[in-house]
Amino acid sequence: MKKKWSSGKIIAVVFGSIGGAIVLLVALYIGVYQFVREYTRVRTYINEAKIQRQREDSRQEADRERTERAREDKNFPEDDHNDEPDDYGYDNGYGEEAYYEIHDAIREDLSYQIEFETHTSIPKENLSMEIHYPVVTGELIDSESINHIIQKEIEEVEEYMESVSEWISDEESFRFEAESYVTYMDEDILSLIYAEKGLLNGSTYETYIISVNIDMESGMALTNSQMLHIDDAFSIDFRDRCEKQNGKIDSLSMYSDQDITMLLTDDSSLIIFYTPLGMEVGFNYYYGWVTVTYQDYQEYQSHF
Repeated sequence: MKKKWSSGKIIAVVFGSIGGAIVLLVALYIGVYQFVREYTRVRTYINEAKIQRQREDSRQEADRERTERAREDKNFPEDDHNDEPDDYGYDNGYGEEAYYEIHDAIREDLSYQIEFETHTSIPKENLSMEIHYPVVTGELIDSESINHIIQKEIEEVEEYMESVSEWISDEESFRFEAESYVTYMDEDILSLIYAEKGLLNGSTYETYIISVNIDMESGMALTNSQMLHIDDAFSIDFRDRCEKQNGKIDSLSMYSDQDITMLLTDDSSLIIFYTPLGMEVGFNYYYGWVTVTYQDYQEYQSHF
């Protein structure tokens, strides 16, 4: 005859089972979290590579069309048109309608000049950051205020690195890199961007673009979200332009027009900067970032 279990033994078994279930759930949660994080990284790599291929294909197609037109039309400009800048001192290229690759557009005929410097920091043995940033010089401008605006991003990154130090383990490493580009400059406006990337254990963890626009006359930063009038109609048009310029981006299909409006009107996600071709507009989002060229940006400018 089997003895009956005591109430204490029954309670111990019940709590032991509950504890085991909790441990299993925690382990499952950690496994799912790690899977989602790795999956997100892979998706980011795929999307970035896809966009880059599409942009390269577009450039090659434009070159082929230019070559064919040159053969058929003797009056068509030769390839050396790139040697002749436009009225603003910029070299736009012939027939370009989209801004496919971020690059510097430095001018040397203005009342101020641009130089580049590097800021490095190693907050901890397994944490490091390196930021390349522009420095403005000139006697006719408020260079101190302008450089303070530009270097504010360095302060933001340093604060971010402090937050990273709170969760990163001693076995992991994190490196933050930022490359800056002066995308447009004249006597009235200075536009620049920071192309930023976080590397966790040597692999890309996050990428985004930070855009800075400065009124050179007042020496004050422009509020990015107030530069254009953006609503749902703008977002619908943005989606169409994006597909024409960048090809289909699968991850964007998960965002509604209202979601895109929110991303385009939030200063923390909005990307907007001037270029010799017009204005580049886009946003940072979960899978990376995307921009579209607006040569007709003046139609959408906010009027106060």
